[in-house]
Amino acid sequence: EQKTPQLGYITVIPTVKALQGEHTIELQSTQLKSGVECGWWLCQHTTTQTATLEKQVNMEVAAIRALRSRSQASAAAENDSDSKSTEDDADLAKAMQVIHRRTLEGFVTWCNYVSSATIGSLCRKGLDMATLRDMSAQVMENSTRPPDRLFVEALVLRVMESVGEQMLQCPERLSYLLFHTYQEAGGLWDLGPTNFTIDMDKLHDGLVQMNLHTNPYTRHKMPNGKHELGLNFDDINESGIQCRENVTKTFKEPASMMVVVDFLLCYRVPIMLKLYCLILSGYIYLGSHQGDDITTTHNGTFLAPKWLRINFLQYVA
Repeated sequence: EQKTPQLGYITVIPTVKALQGEHTIELQSTQLKSGVECGWWLCQHTTTQTATLEKQVNMEVAAIRALRSRSQASAAAENDSDSKSTEDDADLAKAMQVIHRRTLEGFVTWCNYVSSATIGSLCRKGLDMATLRDMSAQVMENSTRPPDRLFVEALVLRVMESVGEQMLQCPERLSYLLFHTYQEAGGLWDLGPTNFTIDMDKLHDGLVQMNLHTNPYTRHKMPNGKHELGLNFDDINESGIQCRENVTKTFKEPASMMVVVDFLLCYRVPIMLKLYCLILSGYIYLGSHQGDDITTTHNGTFLAPKWLRINFLQYVA
């Protein structure tokens, strides 16, 4: 039976006036019982993340002012009230640009990676590569965009991370969902009041399956009627890299003798280093005079081997 999603929304109102833009965040979910419950959960998460993000912006403003004060040759300019007011606005805008880029750097990395996907990739079928590159540019080159817009874009990701809880372990999946949230809100180009919708069901996709079944070696009947192997966080994250709308199993864990093969493949470098060290120690021992005369004596020097040392080199070559 198809459940009707419940909706809750909140208007983003930071304490700093310059960061207020009448933007709203909406949460929809079929897991919660009512719109009131949706609104309550959204309010708790958004209020906390708004306060945290504001503190980070204020700290960045303080850092910018400290650097400017250190570089000023004269303190007279600081006493000019008109100049100080202008500097305050510029400091806040610059600080917000830095925090915005810092918060969304993972999203930018995901956009750049996915936009360079090969022709056969699922990302080519469901996403527009030009839009991905444009969004990446809008984040990295944000100096002309208003601070209130930058604040709410960073806040949306923070709220998604807070509501998603364990989804913090899957940054690529979060970036995939964030891209669609931005796109549904008109992209990163609309400068007016904007509503951002977070789909809690999509955000928790994968966590529900993990709660029911996590064994990657056995199949279990899931709520969708299919018999599937157990998921882990790598599968959820990889679904974001592969631009899959729904989370699915993307990696088959090795079983039986393939575990040994997989172990050797994964640790072949340290294993070979240990073997080389063993060979070197054996070669040194054959000239160490620590054993009997035949074994460790009369075998030449390190660079001019004789007898057993020569035989040893031929055996291990």
